[in-house]
Amino acid sequence: MDGDPRTVFGQSVASVRGHLRHLPLPAADRQSLPIHEDQRLRPSQPEGFSPFAHRGSRASITVDNASPPRARLPLMVNGDARLSIDLSSSAIAATVSRQGTRVPILIDGRLVMPPGVAIGPAGDLYVGVDATAARSLPADHRFVNHPADHLASPSQAPDPARPGPVDVLAAVMRHVGNHAAHQVGQPITDLTVTIPPAWGPRRRAHVSDAAARAGLPPPALVTAPAALAAYTTTLGPTTPENACVLVCQADHHPPTLTVLQTVSDGYRELATQQLHGSHNLDDLIARHVVATVTAGHDPLRANVDHTDTIAAEEHGALLESIRTARHQLGQQERAPVMLPTPHQPVVINRDDITTAAQPFLDQVPDAVGHLLDAADVGTEHLAAVIVRPAPGVPALTDRLTAATRVTPTVVD
Repeated sequence: MDGDPRTVFGQSVASVRGHLRHLPLPAADRQSLPIHEDQRLRPSQPEGFSPFAHRGSRASITVDNASPPRARLPLMVNGDARLSIDLSSSAIAATVSRQGTRVPILIDGRLVMPPGVAIGPAGDLYVGVDATAARSLPADHRFVNHPADHLASPSQAPDPARPGPVDVLAAVMRHVGNHAAHQVGQPITDLTVTIPPAWGPRRRAHVSDAAARAGLPPPALVTAPAALAAYTTTLGPTTPENACVLVCQADHHPPTLTVLQTVSDGYRELATQQLHGSHNLDDLIARHVVATVTAGHDPLRANVDHTDTIAAEEHGALLESIRTARHQLGQQERAPVMLPTPHQPVVINRDDITTAAQPFLDQVPDAVGHLLDAADVGTEHLAAVIVRPAPGVPALTDRLTAATRVTPTVVD
């Protein structure tokens, strides 16, 4: 495969920060934006910029909001341009750093891009598609919700009209790289990619191969817990050498717990563990809401299991409404959830989210205990606990405090 992946482990903490200070900032609004009926899907590319020729990536789907006009960030000139792409979250975000200055990249006019990709019958790829838009795709199109999740699959597609996982990820990275190069007015000379902690040599090599196919430099690969820990040090808290840090990433499914040790040459991963569950948080909330507002024989109860095509569409719309409500509950006490016709909308609060999230919350004490045992450390060795929370689930922070005896630093 073209280009060997490079990791930042084995470097000094200062050097790690050199890779990480330009990473996309954690943001509460990193989510797929819903598409309304008056919006249209259309091919798009940066104005005045011709993307690299590549079959299957000639166009991208974007959301064109009627108002307000797209924001524009200033062009950067002179010096090397380092692009950072975060593949570890539920949406794609990127920044470019030059001469110590970091700016976010606007991708199709947005700071975050839905990771989904639509695949046409001839193998054409359309990036930036969210789950709502996917429901309007023609029947002969396939939808890949998050290409990075499929990198464990075989890298070679048996049918040229069905691009493999590496080709699909390459299309996403190329699209982001094109926008970044256009914004800074020069080619990208360095690349850092944030990846989940569980990825081993196979998926790391796939990321490197995807970058090469996208025309980008060989990537330095940084695991998301290390990136989050290093970013937290820029906010003030520091950890002494040989101290341990527990990092909880609950903003995507499945939630992941990781123990890192700060050593002289960087961060060393001691153990990682996922919170298991057959359903993600939005599914659990959907089941809770439906069970609360419907009677036993209501067809909506069957719809949450998406047993047929129509139910699947209704289920997808319900989950999209729940995701929106969860983010709203981070700023307000109550939020509406739109139920499928003929049901009326319902209003949920944070207690509803906590009740629905119990299958995950109940795992926290044992999961922390098993994780610390696997890392061969005790709570007394934890200098810090860092949490990227699940929107609308503040109870997770309380559970971690009780399990670790350390008050977490929350990075939204």
